[in-house]
Amino acid sequence: MKKSSLSFALRIISLLLGIVGVLLVLRSTEMGLEHADDYTESLDQYGAGGRFWLVQQSSIAAYRTIGAVLAGVGFFQALRPLSRLEMQRISVMESEEASPAAKTAKMPDGTMAGRAQAQIGGTRTDTASRIIKASPQTLYWAFVDPDVLVRWLPPGGMRGRIEQFEPKAGGHYRMVLTHTGGSGSFEGKSSPDSDIVEGRFVELVPGERIVQAVTFESPDPAYAGEMTMTWKLEAVAEGTRVTIVCEQVPGAIGQKDHEQALAESLANLERVAA
Repeated sequence: MKKSSLSFALRIISLLLGIVGVLLVLRSTEMGLEHADDYTESLDQYGAGGRFWLVQQSSIAAYRTIGAVLAGVGFFQALRPLSRLEMQRISVMESEEASPAAKTAKMPDGTMAGRAQAQIGGTRTDTASRIIKASPQTLYWAFVDPDVLVRWLPPGGMRGRIEQFEPKAGGHYRMVLTHTGGSGSFEGKSSPDSDIVEGRFVELVPGERIVQAVTFESPDPAYAGEMTMTWKLEAVAEGTRVTIVCEQVPGAIGQKDHEQALAESLANLERVAA
């Protein structure tokens, strides 16, 4: 069952429990009065106040207590305002129900420059390309040398720090990207001013191709999952055509900002390789 449907069902159940509790209180009072009337009709020793005492002391008072508890708890749970977390979960589930493709959406790419948007859309593929005056082999080493990689991969307004780097198939890397305040507004995915990147080298073909799987560390479920990045190096007369293909990009990353970030990374690569 969807979380949004489950939450609604629990509130309906709580409301029904509250109504049952009210009915128990009313019925127990009615039965208590009838019970008291039976005693007061047969016994003369009960004076003023005795009838009320009998109602309170009768065994039916236990049902009244149970009814009061059910009514209080049930109505409280049914009528309380939605918490921020519940509203977020309902919003996410409604988005997924509206777009089945979003159920398989994966993570943003390694440039980490896309700006999160409010809605979670379907998957897509973003690309960017640039011809750089350098050989494919020279550019390949810019991907597998952490000191060089951290100089060009972060897009404008960000700086990077490598914490782990294993340039081999199956090897992992970890990069922290921090906003420097030089490119307008920024909303970090891992903290207010940073993105933490967990990457894995899927394939490394010297001078030809680098394939990476990348995720973000983020408490926001919109950024959960993994995305595949493929960097292609193709020799041309002017040098090397570098093409980046980002597959399964979720709608939480703005396409325009994302593609701009990719272009900035390629421009940085050209400056480093010059």
